[in-house]
Amino acid sequence: MNIKDLEQKIDDNRVDDAICIIEEIGEKKFNDVVPFLINKLESTDNHMLRNAIALALSDIGSEEALEPIINMLKDPKTKGYRGTLLAALEAFDYSQYFEMIVDFLYEGNFEVSRKSLILIESVVKNIPDEIIKKCIIKIKNEIENLEEKIDFLSESLSVLTEK
Repeated sequence: MNIKDLEQKIDDNRVDDAICIIEEIGEKKFNDVVPFLINKLESTDNHMLRNAIALALSDIGSEEALEPIINMLKDPKTKGYRGTLLAALEAFDYSQYFEMIVDFLYEGNFEVSRKSLILIESVVKNIPDEIIKKCIIKIKNEIENLEEKIDFLSESLSVLTEK
């Protein structure tokens, strides 16, 4: 695997070519490329490239990739592009980030919320009861906020339809 070739394709913004190489790295589980991929995961602003890197890191299964993927999930620049990052977590023990994943149930878009639920279902039996209770309270609060919003929107709708 020629990292220089991959780096050149990334630098030249030949994203499709770079993604092909990254996918091959993941399929062949080239563990020696992990530090380079982590660096590119953290530095790129291209969500397609970032997603391909995250999936390759997941395929390789190197535990050192878990924290950088988590950091990308927290990064504001990934908002709207977190579904694949969440999918990349499946290869790792992400249970210590359970609460953050629960937050994505109501903070994320459709894909993110559904992927979060899948991740939650996979580890919920191993999560301590006190964390589960805390998450239940968070979700109930979100439901209350939504009910208030629905009431407000219903009232707004009646004002418009009374015209």
